[in-house]
Amino acid sequence: MTRLQDRFSADLQSEIPHLWRFARSISTSSEAADDLMQTALERALRNRAQYAEGTKLRSWLFAIARNAQLDEFRKVERRGHHVPIEEWYEQVTAAPAQEKHVELGDVAKSLENLRPEERDVLELCVFSGLSHDQIASQMGVAIGTVKSRLSRARQALAA
Repeated sequence: MTRLQDRFSADLQSEIPHLWRFARSISTSSEAADDLMQTALERALRNRAQYAEGTKLRSWLFAIARNAQLDEFRKVERRGHHVPIEEWYEQVTAAPAQEKHVELGDVAKSLENLRPEERDVLELCVFSGLSHDQIASQMGVAIGTVKSRLSRARQALAA
């Protein structure tokens, strides 16, 4: 390393605390400030040939950090905010539909196996939400008949 490069590296190291404070002041968190500072130092080392002697190193580093921050903002605007998968995955997952589909198929088969009068009473009670009195008057049977058909239908479905 030449003497000029040694001096640049020493001056750069002495500016690190100031650069970190500046990065922290324009960042949203300590982690973001660390990333910004690392980016600024990397760009400064990569472009040290562009650094003009006599320029204030701190101002040059702050300009690099500010530009890196603006680049990051632009990137976020283009891509949108990053949301870790852990934050949204549980909200969008659902239990496999196959089990429910099989269960519904079993229920449909069980309903088909019922006697028509039992199936009618069950459908009126469960799906239409009618009371026993309303079902009895609609079907023209006694309330006791409705209750016994409903009971037999439920037993058949449970079996």
